[in-house]
Amino acid sequence: MRFARLSPTTREVLLATGLTTAVELELALSHHLWTPGRGLAGLLITLPIAVRMRYPLLALIAVVAGAVVFAALGNHGVTGPVLPVIAVLLALYAVGSRMRGRGLAIAASVSLGGLFAAGLLADADPGGSFAVALLITASGLVVGGALSVLRFESEEFDERAAELVRARDEHARIAVADERRRIARELHDVIGHSISVMGLQAGAVRSVLREDQQRERDALLRVERTGREAVGEMRRLIGLLRPEENGVGQPTPSLRRVEQLVSEMQTAGLAVRLRMRGDLDTMSAGVDLAGYRVLQEALTNALKHAPGANVEASVVCTDEGLQIDVIDDGNASAASPSEHVGHGLLGMRERVALYGGELITGPRDGAGFAVHARLPLEAP
Repeated sequence: MRFARLSPTTREVLLATGLTTAVELELALSHHLWTPGRGLAGLLITLPIAVRMRYPLLALIAVVAGAVVFAALGNHGVTGPVLPVIAVLLALYAVGSRMRGRGLAIAASVSLGGLFAAGLLADADPGGSFAVALLITASGLVVGGALSVLRFESEEFDERAAELVRARDEHARIAVADERRRIARELHDVIGHSISVMGLQAGAVRSVLREDQQRERDALLRVERTGREAVGEMRRLIGLLRPEENGVGQPTPSLRRVEQLVSEMQTAGLAVRLRMRGDLDTMSAGVDLAGYRVLQEALTNALKHAPGANVEASVVCTDEGLQIDVIDDGNASAASPSEHVGHGLLGMRERVALYGGELITGPRDGAGFAVHARLPLEAP
């Protein structure tokens, strides 16, 4: 593990140092093999390993040249000590993993010719010398090339994984930004409007007070001032939620403008019929917005999971509350009932629960899916 954490250059230097020490020890421990000339030839074989990844072709030429010199000095070329052969294989591996095309062909020729010459200098059989040279050259280059392909594929997979992570983060950022814009619009149009109305009503009451009702007048004046400050603070918070926008944007969605939503769904390919009944002016702005979001999500759910289905939607406002029903008849290509349940339905359930309402969703008998929501006219 510690060796793997070292830098590539440090690892190569340590490898070359260890291999040099091992070759010199192998020569010293072999009877009548070590001489100053052979020791220098051994250094020529092993020291270039330190730069084999940075200069693969030059390192290979130096290693093969050292093998030829080593064989010429004592008729004990690559067929003698084993460790010099390992040095040649390491140099060939670097070439196979780093080079392609013309450079790879030159390296193969250098290795094959040099090792064949070393075998002949060691008084080996020409056929055997060529076979050994071919085997060593092919083994080193093939292993290096194969591992290079695996490394390339691994890097490719890592890059694709990184791209997927970036795309996921970007989608999450966009989703958060969209939700912030929605929250900001709803804060401004629902809560901000309500606070402003409260301030206006307090001012209207203050204007009709008698002269001797100074305490009540001061209290109402503080209410007006607090309301204006609250609206100002809310606008600053909205600026934090929507830093890229200067205005309030489009008006808050409302069931009073639900025909536009139905028209957009029909344009997208959803066969939907809408029925509305009752006085929508009797419900609060928050309930109105919640009802719109429930209807919007239910229609979107039908468009996504039951394309081509016929959808019946109804919005009924009575003294008992607001009732919304969205029913689709399903079709042959519609998703299974369990697949209808997703983040949208969970969000609808939370929004309805916030206003003390009730949401019932599920598959219909036979085919299709139904959404039933009931909301009180006033938030609890």
